[in-house]
Order: sequence, then structure tokens, then C-alpha cells
Amino acid sequence: MSGWLMGICCVSLLGLYSVLLIQSLRVRRSARFQVHVDPFIVLLRFRPIYKRVHPLLNRPKLSLSLLNGGTCSSELLMGWAGESVGIAYVSLLVTAMLAVLSENPTLLYVGIMIAGCLPVLRTKELFNKVNKRRQSIVMELPELLSKLLLMVNAGENVMRALDRVVEQKQDTEHPLYVELKAAIAGMKRGESLSVALEEMGRRCAVPEVKLFATTLLINARRGGDAFVPALREITRQMWDKRKAIARTLGEQASSRLAFPLTLVFLLIMVLVGAPTMLMM
Repeated sequence: MSGWLMGICCVSLLGLYSVLLIQSLRVRRSARFQVHVDPFIVLLRFRPIYKRVHPLLNRPKLSLSLLNGGTCSSELLMGWAGESVGIAYVSLLVTAMLAVLSENPTLLYVGIMIAGCLPVLRTKELFNKVNKRRQSIVMELPELLSKLLLMVNAGENVMRALDRVVEQKQDTEHPLYVELKAAIAGMKRGESLSVALEEMGRRCAVPEVKLFATTLLINARRGGDAFVPALREITRQMWDKRKAIARTLGEQASSRLAFPLTLVFLLIMVLVGAPTMLMM
């Protein structure tokens, strides 16, 4: 690619960004303005582009709703998408300017590849956050159930026992306890137990939490001595799931170490073998 073509690409990218920046300043809706996000929200809201991009945002929208209490507003979704596109666009613009200054078209090709990969990597990062949230909930649920079972066996009321478990928890930002606190607060405002627990299960979006909520609902509706054995059984199941997740995480950690160890081994082989090869 000749220098003047790279110059045209760089000027075109700058011109498009300038137009988007001016338009975003005109339609600015909040005091917080981000130069790498707001101009690209304007771009994504352009009707022909929006029709093509919107189907691709269904899975990120679901993930964002799981990370934000079960809801994902249009502003939140467009903010995430605008930031993803903005980071890719800025990286492309920077590499294009470097390509023009150094007269090296390879930098422009590298910038195009990086710009194409960045939105995919951000989407993968979002999915990883959802997966880590689910794992943290499943890992913490056996602890909650064990404390609840202990208090119920001591004669404590179930709802009071849940309230005490939340009060005793130091990490109040844990997603399981955040949702449980929201359910308890809803019941204190007058919501029925079924509505509060169903809403908690929906916001957590974890089958194990839904099973826990169903067990509590059965206890509330039927009562009797069957609740403690059922709670003991679900506690045992959750501990088994926690062990399985811990085993999986350990295997993933060991597999991540395999590549660095292989690289170190190759470097050692080169350092040891290079003098011998040079002496031959």
C-alpha cells in the first residue's frame, strides 16, 4: 500500500471521528462525556447500522442483565457496545497514524486485525464475568445452606435464620448475598414469599439457587418435619457441586501453567544447546 493511500485512510478515520464527536456533543444527554464511547454510540444508533448490529447484541444484553440485577437498559447496552467499538476504532486510528509516520503499511494491517479482535475479546470477557459470577454463587451456596441448616435445627424460624445469615456475612458485596438481601428487603416491604424468592432465582439465573428457593417455598406452603431432611439433602448436593467446581478450576490452573513451563523448557534447551552447536 502506497503512502498516499495510507494517508487517505488516516484522514478518513479522523474525519469520521470528528463528525461523530460533534454529533455526540449536540445530542449529549448526561454530564459525563467519554470521547471514546459517546461518538460511537451515535454511530451505533444510526438506523442502518443499528439494524445490523442489534441481533449481535442479544447475548451481551443477557449477560449484562445478569450482572446488573436482572435488567439491562438500552443505555447500558449501547454504552457497552459503544465502548467496544470505540476501543477498536481508536486502536485502528493510532496504528494508521503510526503507519503513515513510519511509512510502514504493515502497521495498518496489524491495526485492522487488532480492531477486529478487540470487540470479540470484550464479548468473551463479558461471558467470563458471568461464568465467574455463577461459579462464585455455587461455591458460596453450600456455606449459606450449612449455616441455615444449623440455625433451623436449633429451632430458629427460616426467615429469621436467613436474615441472621446475611447479617453475619462480612462480604456483603457477594452476588448471592446481594440478591438474598434484596429478597428479604422485598418481603419486609410486603411482598409475598413466593414472589420474593422467584425474583431472587430469576436475578441469580443459577439453577442451584432456584432449587434452594423452591425448597424454601415448599417449606412455607406445607410445613412439617420434611423441611430439615430436604434442606440437608440439598446441602449435600451443593457441597458436591462445589467440589466439582473446585476440581475444574484446579485443572484449568494447571493447564494454564503448561504453556509457560514448555516455553521455559525450550529456552533452557536453547541456552544449554547453543554453546555445543557453536563448538561443532
